[in-house]
Amino acid sequence: MRIAALTSQAAVLLAAFSLTACASREMAQETGDPFEPANRAVFAVNQTLDDAVVGPSARVYDTVTPDPVQTGVRNFMSNLNQPVVFANALLQGDVHAAGDTVGRFVMNTTIGVAGVFDVATREGVPQHRRDFGQTLAVWGVGDGPYLVLPLIGPSNFRDATGRFVDRYPHPLNWSEEESGEAWAWGLRGLNGVQTRADLDGAIDSLNRTAIDPYVQARSAWRQSRSAFIETGTRSEPNYENLPEFE
Repeated sequence: MRIAALTSQAAVLLAAFSLTACASREMAQETGDPFEPANRAVFAVNQTLDDAVVGPSARVYDTVTPDPVQTGVRNFMSNLNQPVVFANALLQGDVHAAGDTVGRFVMNTTIGVAGVFDVATREGVPQHRRDFGQTLAVWGVGDGPYLVLPLIGPSNFRDATGRFVDRYPHPLNWSEEESGEAWAWGLRGLNGVQTRADLDGAIDSLNRTAIDPYVQARSAWRQSRSAFIETGTRSEPNYENLPEFE
């Protein structure tokens, strides 16, 4: 009798676990996040690195670097990315944006001292933002499952592919030999620190207020990315005006 009772209890527990696993898989499919366990693991590693190294470094940088210098860094990095914008504008059939981008790149690279000063904006030349993930979306490619990339953070199959393709028109990768030089990695690191410093307020809000930072970050990134694909404008993910998730 006792053995039968234990067997019955084990069967009930096994059935409960099976139902829970099925429900979890169904929920993951509904949220477009079928790899959630792996994504959460990468998210946790990214947060640990951010808490220990990246975040503190960005805050020190923000404290010791004057605002005009930071503006120059943003301008320089934006100008360096203009060949990527130009290539994707052409691929999207937006000849007008491609022309503006060429004009901005020439003007800011020369008069603006390698892009440190945004002369083109002062002269009324509009700035466009394009990447290959957006290009794929324009071509009708779906976003695919949600992904969390090591060090980079939220993405999906389409945009992860886009990040890889966008490497090729970027000036830092024009020469295979020079792309691995210390100065090239230094520029990439500077861009990362500046970007992290710019996002410090949003990330702090996420960590302080979100019941589940993973879900909140996923939702905020998707909203921001969707807006960019539709309008061609980037914005910081908003972690403050989203519903709380348990």
